[in-house]
Amino acid sequence: MVDLHCHSRYSDGSLTIEEILKLAEKNSIDVLSITDHDTVDGIDHFINTDSNVQKVAGVEISVDWEKGTFHLVGLFIDHKNAKLIETLDKLKNYRRKRNINLIKNLSELLGREIKLEEISDENYGELGRPHIAKFMVKEGLVKSIDEAFEKYLAKGKPLYVPKSRLSLEESISLINSAGGISIIAHPITIITDDMDRFFSKMKDMGIDALEVYCSLHSENDAKKYLSISERYGFLVSMGSDFHGENKKDVFLGKHGCNNEDAYKYYKKLKEYHESKFL
Repeated sequence: MVDLHCHSRYSDGSLTIEEILKLAEKNSIDVLSITDHDTVDGIDHFINTDSNVQKVAGVEISVDWEKGTFHLVGLFIDHKNAKLIETLDKLKNYRRKRNINLIKNLSELLGREIKLEEISDENYGELGRPHIAKFMVKEGLVKSIDEAFEKYLAKGKPLYVPKSRLSLEESISLINSAGGISIIAHPITIITDDMDRFFSKMKDMGIDALEVYCSLHSENDAKKYLSISERYGFLVSMGSDFHGENKKDVFLGKHGCNNEDAYKYYKKLKEYHESKFL
């Protein structure tokens, strides 16, 4: 089994690296990538943790996009690349500033001062909106993380604070400079008026693959994006987008692609990376 998209406590996942790898072994996952949001802080930990799982160094970058959500996954990256680390450190600083404003808004909503340490003591990186959503559930403001986003934290809602993001050009360049291949994560979350024009442009800009199979895609969605991949010459990737307790309906290794095809697609991704960079 192959899963090339999941999150740990180094971003907005609820499990440690060790817990994810143990779960991967339990679920018979042979190939796994940790792709934390805008950080590679956990990759050394991931690579050096003893496990039979084949590990792929990854990252998920938030792209500045007007409509919907655009995330770009980088796989087979050199997580010690200087440009990569410098750029992601800048994004971390921006996230810290955003969190201050998010918590200020939350304090006003609750009518008392909320401190950072109240929100979460489980993450190793910067706080994200899922941590605040969990805190809101704990406080009784909402019944679920989904409700917290729908009512308060999603774009355009009362607590939302925009975060600094890289342009698509910057994101692709950053992944390439770190020796990685770029993959559009869960393309269903991207809103565009002209799908054919969009994917043609993505290919011209140097995107290498589409995440055809993921927890957000139905079987029909996967068929559509598989057809798009074939039409425009994208490689195919697959990932659960696992976040542990922060996305309770998403399970490690579950993305809708059967094992035989997943290994076939992974082999092509790996061979392509080796031919491009090695």
